[in-house]
Amino acid sequence: MLGLQTQRVLQRRMDVAANNLANVATTGFKADALVTEEMDNSGAHADADPRSIRFVRDVTLMRDMRQGAIAMTGNTLDVAIEGEGFFTVEGPDGPLYTRDGAFSLTSDGRLVTSDGRSVLSSGGAPIVLDPQGESPVIGRDGAIRVAGVEAGRIGVAAFAAPGALLKVGDNLWDAQDQAPEPFEGVVLQGALEGSNVRPVVELTRLIEISRAYQSAAKIVSGADELRQRAIERLGR
Repeated sequence: MLGLQTQRVLQRRMDVAANNLANVATTGFKADALVTEEMDNSGAHADADPRSIRFVRDVTLMRDMRQGAIAMTGNTLDVAIEGEGFFTVEGPDGPLYTRDGAFSLTSDGRLVTSDGRSVLSSGGAPIVLDPQGESPVIGRDGAIRVAGVEAGRIGVAAFAAPGALLKVGDNLWDAQDQAPEPFEGVVLQGALEGSNVRPVVELTRLIEISRAYQSAAKIVSGADELRQRAIERLGR
């Protein structure tokens, strides 16, 4: 039982580390870490000393919300956030949030994310620009100006507890019950924020987890063999 519980937690840790590594190149991605705790009053004990047995269970995922490296791309519609905040985009049941500022224009002039979601303005409406007009200039406050005239302002929201936001896939976050707060950072045009995953750390972690998993598997296998031998002897 102890070996199986250890394997389960290690498998969960391995899944998290593998997902982090898979998103090393994902714009604005935030790494995850598994939070575990020791289970008290499990009721388990051994027949020989030490008699106490402690189980560990996974509790939740902790988000690493540190800013990734910002790289200049020169693309007019690439936008990065310097500081705490999220771009507001259109979701199926209300606004969602992302740090991925690789935007583009559709044929009808909508400013959209890399997966086609409308980028919302500070007022909550989709931002529409003239696709045949001059290149937009995006200010540090998120204001979009075309030929010197403001055509919209990118909605950027901050949260009191950004680590409590819920990942919903596609590099998007759901605020759940948190209300957006005023953004106090800076918006940078022609730049993108990279993933904050540290590849060497995650790769080292994967190796350590793999070795620990193999050791736990041997314990389980050894216990099964002992149990089988005991059954055979009792059968004789």
